[in-house]
Amino acid sequence: MKRLDKKWIIFADHFSRGKDDCDEDKLLLGLDDEDRLLFDVLESVRLDCDYEQANKRKPEIEESMYRKMFDPKQVKAKGKRNPYIFLLAVAACLVVAISMYYVYLYRRDVQTDGNTLIAFSVSNGVSSVVLPDSSVVTLNAGSTFSYAKDYNRTIRKVYLDGEACFDVRPDKNKAFIVSLDKIDVKVLGTVFNVRAYPEDGEVVTSLVSGSVRIEDKESEMICQLSPNQAAIYEKETSQMQIETCDFKYAIGWMSGEVLFKRKSFPEICKILSRKFNYSIDIKNEAIKKKVFTGKFINNEPLSEILDIMRINFPFTYIVEGDCVTIY
Repeated sequence: MKRLDKKWIIFADHFSRGKDDCDEDKLLLGLDDEDRLLFDVLESVRLDCDYEQANKRKPEIEESMYRKMFDPKQVKAKGKRNPYIFLLAVAACLVVAISMYYVYLYRRDVQTDGNTLIAFSVSNGVSSVVLPDSSVVTLNAGSTFSYAKDYNRTIRKVYLDGEACFDVRPDKNKAFIVSLDKIDVKVLGTVFNVRAYPEDGEVVTSLVSGSVRIEDKESEMICQLSPNQAAIYEKETSQMQIETCDFKYAIGWMSGEVLFKRKSFPEICKILSRKFNYSIDIKNEAIKKKVFTGKFINNEPLSEILDIMRINFPFTYIVEGDCVTIY
């Protein structure tokens, strides 16, 4: 066990310091193939959970898990074990432990109109929530999502401020309703995306598969969508427009992609601000009128995206802390 203890002390030191402070290549030189595989699993866990609040507790969680699983005083040998299977089992336990904490971190119970809601919020990054009926909701950065504690007893209603992709489990007896400010999106079972940030002037519902109805608060149908269609609801005028859409542009954010088609520069800056958690102040009035189309699918940093965009329309920008000013 001594070799295993030493390796895990090295791992714990690496993960607690953070990626920028560690010489990963030097660490990997001392690992065999099985240990490298385990390292890759743990590193992916850290990247998937690398949010500011979670980082404050991860070293504590990792140390606790280490002591429980590898402290010689707490581990009793029970015959021979396959070290490869054992290491993967440990990695799986660590994934579950960190994932459970991550969900707890953002979940809270709130009271509204006498009802208890289970609420989730995501400040940055992407997070998924599994509902009691096994439907899956993937939340984009800057989103808040909630549902009542009695969800799925008689009705399946959820509430959204922000953007989410819904993979709804079919139930012909219980419609699934996304309740928004002025409209409801109603389905029985399908995959669709809703973008409804409070600060945006429109609500966009994009259908990937199945069928959805959009209704006003009096349950009067406004429109019904087919796959590869999007409904754009203008909040100020209460008008709805139906367009053909490419679902890749609607849900590309789920895999970290930045996709936009014929979007104004201020709209694009909103997307970039949410993704990278930067505030962006546009001082250049001329560029506000420009429209851009772009695909960034290789996890390009914010600076690289801005540098590519200003090839088409010259502008300058200054980064100070988490604020970007564009001139």
